[in-house]
Amino acid sequence: MNRFQLGSWFVLFFLALQFTSCDNEPLEGDFPQEEINTAEEGQFVATIDGQGWIAESTTATMNEANTLAITGMKSSTGESISIIVENAAVGLFDITAGVGTQNSGVFIDAETQMNPYFTSAALGGFGQLELTEINTDSLTITGTFSFFGARVAVDNEGNPITDGDGNPVIENVTITNGAFNSIPYTEEAGGGGGGGALDPFFAKVDEVDFEPVSLTSERNIVSGAAMINIVAFNATGEKIRIDIPEDLGVGTFAMEQLSDGTKLIAQYNNNMGGEDLSSNPGTITISQFNTLAGRIVATFEFTATDPLNIDPTVVQVTDGSFDIRYEPGATAGANSMTCDIGGVAWVADFVDATEFEFDGIATVTARGYNSATGELIEITFPKELVPGSYDFVSTDIAGESIARFYPEVGGTAFTSTDGSIIVLTNDLATGGTMEAAFLFYGEDLSGVDPTTYTLLNGEFTVELP
Repeated sequence: MNRFQLGSWFVLFFLALQFTSCDNEPLEGDFPQEEINTAEEGQFVATIDGQGWIAESTTATMNEANTLAITGMKSSTGESISIIVENAAVGLFDITAGVGTQNSGVFIDAETQMNPYFTSAALGGFGQLELTEINTDSLTITGTFSFFGARVAVDNEGNPITDGDGNPVIENVTITNGAFNSIPYTEEAGGGGGGGALDPFFAKVDEVDFEPVSLTSERNIVSGAAMINIVAFNATGEKIRIDIPEDLGVGTFAMEQLSDGTKLIAQYNNNMGGEDLSSNPGTITISQFNTLAGRIVATFEFTATDPLNIDPTVVQVTDGSFDIRYEPGATAGANSMTCDIGGVAWVADFVDATEFEFDGIATVTARGYNSATGELIEITFPKELVPGSYDFVSTDIAGESIARFYPEVGGTAFTSTDGSIIVLTNDLATGGTMEAAFLFYGEDLSGVDPTTYTLLNGEFTVELP
């Protein structure tokens, strides 16, 4: 699981549940007894199938509608427990999923992270949460929980396993003695309806909102090709999966119906033991695809059918959109980029270089990204620049060099209005590295933002893949 996932997974999990839903109130005596809170202050604990479990980190968020989402994570194993409840207040709540609210419990195990356990009523799942304290001064929350999670068993290829009667095999997990004590939470502004700008993933399945409670995005290498695999589950275990080649770029593209793992394809499964239905036809429109920062922004739609023609079901997936992050590919060992931005030292933790042809001239773009600040530096130059000093230009011209600074990936570009690149060594043409220094003033050429960024003492070393 990617590095963002368990941190941002929780945010995705939370934001996806900010749609309008049924009213939900604390239960009054629906469960037999209250559980004892065994967690120490700041701790999140549980017993999973009889084994003690302690989270290594926690995240909790409360929106303006008092929808609470809390997650305990164990990054060393990839395991996590997440609970969401509407109208959070001191009291007892039913967290059975799929019974008219967004309440739910989710457990992701270490081995099959793309097939979580849910408190899905349709699969026999259920659970309870008791909130014993919400401290609005210190922004901490305390409570206990237990739930019985269920999922459809799948084989190594992700296909449902069935019994002798052809029914799906259901796997279960029992989580008891769950407790969290004075866990910090943050307050978030409420979101809008489905498909809005704040939604990390949204779609309609046969005109019904598909609201994910689990969203994963991973970069995998399949037959030498880098693929981005996005998998979303809703509270009843329905799944939408989209596989995107990392070299696809920006634009509108047709989806395939069959894939060897390296094609653009979308799939839907209703979690009732049927086949994966795949895109036939389908399209995706990608507006942002930053492989350095690991971010894709896109819209999509597809008609889902069985590629083997065994299952006659036809499902329409429409109004799809997502804005996801994933762990980008590792920076090549020789690559690095540093500079001073406004007098503050800056170091990129992801650096790459790509080659392309511009009006018949071999051209290279070197990019450095700092994941902590979200800032990106992009320098484009002719591939065969010999050692020396070259002025930056302010528009893209074949054979010239240009620099851009992005305070936020996908945001405003501040382009070089003055500055230069100083090539120290350049062996890119023979498969080696290039070392260079740079400095420039970056301005918004549209004139909307009057800020001028000063980038000095820049250095980078890159090699082409």
